[in-house]
Amino acid sequence: MQTAAVIAEYNPFHNGHAYQLTQLRLAGATHIVVVMSGNFVQRGGPAIFEKRLRAAAALHNGADLILELPLPYAMATAERFAFGAVSLVAACGCVDLLYFGSECGSLPLLEQTAQALESPRLPNLMAPYLAQGLPFAAARSRALAQGFSPALAQVLEEPNNTLAVEYLRQLHRAGAAIQTATLRRQGADHHSSGTCQGFASATWLRERLTLGEEILPFVPSSAAQLYAQAAIASPALGERAVLARLRSLSAQEYTSLPDLSEGIERRLKNAVAGAASLEEVFTLAKTKRYPLARLRRLAFSAYLGLDGSLCRQSPPYLRVLGHNQRGREVLARMRSTAALPVCASLAKLEKTSPLCRAFAQAEASSCDLYNLFEARLRPCGWDYTEGPVIL
Repeated sequence: MQTAAVIAEYNPFHNGHAYQLTQLRLAGATHIVVVMSGNFVQRGGPAIFEKRLRAAAALHNGADLILELPLPYAMATAERFAFGAVSLVAACGCVDLLYFGSECGSLPLLEQTAQALESPRLPNLMAPYLAQGLPFAAARSRALAQGFSPALAQVLEEPNNTLAVEYLRQLHRAGAAIQTATLRRQGADHHSSGTCQGFASATWLRERLTLGEEILPFVPSSAAQLYAQAAIASPALGERAVLARLRSLSAQEYTSLPDLSEGIERRLKNAVAGAASLEEVFTLAKTKRYPLARLRRLAFSAYLGLDGSLCRQSPPYLRVLGHNQRGREVLARMRSTAALPVCASLAKLEKTSPLCRAFAQAEASSCDLYNLFEARLRPCGWDYTEGPVIL
């Protein structure tokens, strides 16, 4: 039994994801665990499909067990996203290999970059650039190029490379005895607006889905069938709810949001006061220092009432979103290896500890607010009662 783990959003699941899982199986993985974001994702905002439908698409196309990445990490910086996800992988106690995509496809290069980011020299190299007013990412890139190698700085110019480096850093910090491997990204770039050799980016697919256009050549047929039967989460449906929340926040409430620095909360608050749409909020607030993804995460953290301190806590539980027979075999093994409570029921997990309660309540509340982006409204609390996907 060789158990491998993948960290993903599947927003939505497409041919590139299926290719990755196929290659992982060919490399010898008998069981595949996926740590997947819930209903809100790292770019900031709702996933295009509800999490259980995305879990089902993955289970139909190579995954065996889907574990939920809790909201505080799913909608956080790359470092915090990786911290939460890698912590869950390590807590399973039975994962042999962490497998991730990257644009460079070179594990040695990714490892060199991770080691450079852990170097005690780096903060001093960054200091002059930060003093010039450069954003953190730009200052770090220049410091890497100056003090280590331009090649390492170039690694962090691509989103999948950046996440891969963070996974390696978190594994090192955790001291987890888990092997790593990377697969070079195939086809269209992460944010590409086109297609390439049967592959399309998730960005392009979300655009097509929103327009009601055909996506079948670029997603597995079983996933396409699931998508055809599901309503998408429409940004337009929930926009007024988000704006209402942002307009009602006090200055003190803005200061409790995650990932604050350099007065970004004041800029966001001022933008909200002068805007008539979410896009206008982001346009007014965006600068080189405050990139769009960071502003989106802040705005949706405010909408969800997310406690900014939770992403600095270690995950308190392993929540099961779905599984097949092989997934059940992994769960059986986890009964003796897992370092955290394992359960599909949020209601049961909530009773495990005060920290579990805080995470569970944040998750359940976010699902109720996610529902405002869907055409069919449901009563509150449905994340407590919905069961896992079982194949």
